[in-house]
Amino acid sequence: MMGCGDEVAATQEAHMTFPTTIHASVGESIIHKATRLFAGCVADALHELLQNARRAGATRVDIRRFDRDSATILRIRDDGRGIADPTKLLALGDSGWDSDIARSEDPAGMGVFSLAGRHVVIRSRPADAEDGWQVTIPPQEWESGEPLELVPAIIAKGTEIEIELSKAWIDELGEAVKNAARFYPLPVFYGEERQAHEAFLKEAVRVENWNGCSIGVFLDKYTPHREQARINFHGLTVPCRLPHVHDADGGRGWYAKVDIVDAGNLQFVLPARKEMVQNTALDALREACQAAIFRTIAREGHHRLSYTQWLRARELGISLPEAAPFLHLWTPRIAETNDIFPGERIAGEPMVIMPTLSANIEQCVDRALKSADGLGGSPVRAMLEFAGYGWYNALPRVLGLSFQVETDNETFHYDDGASVPDDVDSGRVGAITLELAVRATADSEEPADILAFPADVLIVPTDCCSDLDDVAILLGTDCAITPGELASLLEASCFWPNEDCDADSHYTQQAAFEMQARFAANMLLLGEDAAVLERVREALRQHVTWLIPKDRAISMQAVNHLVEAAFADNDDAPSVDAAE
Repeated sequence: MMGCGDEVAATQEAHMTFPTTIHASVGESIIHKATRLFAGCVADALHELLQNARRAGATRVDIRRFDRDSATILRIRDDGRGIADPTKLLALGDSGWDSDIARSEDPAGMGVFSLAGRHVVIRSRPADAEDGWQVTIPPQEWESGEPLELVPAIIAKGTEIEIELSKAWIDELGEAVKNAARFYPLPVFYGEERQAHEAFLKEAVRVENWNGCSIGVFLDKYTPHREQARINFHGLTVPCRLPHVHDADGGRGWYAKVDIVDAGNLQFVLPARKEMVQNTALDALREACQAAIFRTIAREGHHRLSYTQWLRARELGISLPEAAPFLHLWTPRIAETNDIFPGERIAGEPMVIMPTLSANIEQCVDRALKSADGLGGSPVRAMLEFAGYGWYNALPRVLGLSFQVETDNETFHYDDGASVPDDVDSGRVGAITLELAVRATADSEEPADILAFPADVLIVPTDCCSDLDDVAILLGTDCAITPGELASLLEASCFWPNEDCDADSHYTQQAAFEMQARFAANMLLLGEDAAVLERVREALRQHVTWLIPKDRAISMQAVNHLVEAAFADNDDAPSVDAAE
């Protein structure tokens, strides 16, 4: 039986069996997973082999496809320095490149494994050797770890690789060669044809050099798609999130693309190199791109950047002028879209900043302001992105507004989001007054001035829908609006199409609303009889007149759902048709 002392000793002895240190290592079994390191597409293989050719000092790369013994072969040949130590060829993770290339390009020693699982023949002859060598790698030997025989080969200086192609690689080959050669710095020949090449920073409005990179600044108001290549590494391109700076009102935009020449701290995610490693070097590159964009804007001397972006430029040591001091004329929103459409540009004259409100409020405010003087300047749409600029802060602004409505029974105020009293129906009221609270400047400590303007119409929908049954239409005593004008105002203030899958088409909904709006306007302004007659005339125009022969006239009479019709230009007609 073990005592307490024995248990302690046994526990201490067990604790001492753990090592005192550990270190990172690569297990030998990784070689048996070599065929799974790459996605297995021909594009990946081409990129890796072209990068190796460039590092080897090649001046051109020749790519040929041919048939041999019922197989399709791809041969890639370069005139570089060749592979001096073939033992490094299949040493996973050991690139064999010299220290300068290792520092500037971060080679991983995995490139040839993009061919893993395929029948491959490699020949090479270093520049300072009289003889070359050849090795054949059958598909099953990539993961076996078995020794492969090197044999002498007659070959000119450089390296030649032959790959037996699968059908998938054959189908993808032409496009893959074209894409691989597009930004590659060396001439690439596919057969006898030299592949098209272009500079990655082509069409850049300005290029800066930074820490072994070239940063190109491009103009485009829209943010580039997330899959668009933004970084080029000697022909290998990858998407990457880089800054996009744009005018606050959507006029212009700038984005950056980067050509990496010699920047070892910028690294790709291995082995396929399809994205960048998120590290401090990439953060620094993003900041450099943003600074390059701001310097490009500074050279233009004008911009419409937000105040936040302007401050960011100052943080990066770049002095920009304030955004150009103009705003857009305030135009009322339309309920159907609820979008804000900028009016004409206003600059060099007094302006008053207007708030953004519901469509029905803005439509009625616009009607009141057009018939009044005394606002003190052109009403302009607020641009909160400019808040902070001296010129913008100095403008007077409407802090809030409401309509005061006087009826026979009471006086009430209506503003954005409010509702009218339950006992108020559509029709004439005593008076409608638009009241605006205006502050002289953004920083003013004085109380806001209250400006009052007469208004003749107030439209108050209880919901945004294509139905006027629950809309209160209030008209001032002296309102002289026409039925057509009121119908248009109702549509701009209230029409919102139903977008459910089982709803009528937009055209049908809008036509029905227009008819309802005209009827409501006629009822209020012309009376019930005139409204009914106009509705009948409209129905006849829409549904009946197309049936009447050209140059003929029909007279109709309808009483208690009995409709009589006759050709008015035919007095000898034997009878009058009637329908119930």
